[in-house]
Amino acid sequence: MTTPAPASNPDRVSRAITVEADARMMDRMKKESYVREFTIHCDEREPNGDNSAPSPLAYFASSILF
Repeated sequence: MTTPAPASNPDRVSRAITVEADARMMDRMKKESYVREFTIHCDEREPNGDNSAPSPLAYFASSILF
């Protein structure tokens, strides 16, 4: 989405990005998220979770690298 520039700076263009996602809690600490056509799973290490998927912190750290 592009919006017109404010009168004070006619060369400036503002943009907005919208991402919609759905998430659900599963057993213990497992979570599942749907973003566009992707399904993402996360879990915590034992004893809180089953260590069946990357932790939320691992996804966060990876997102910073991108």
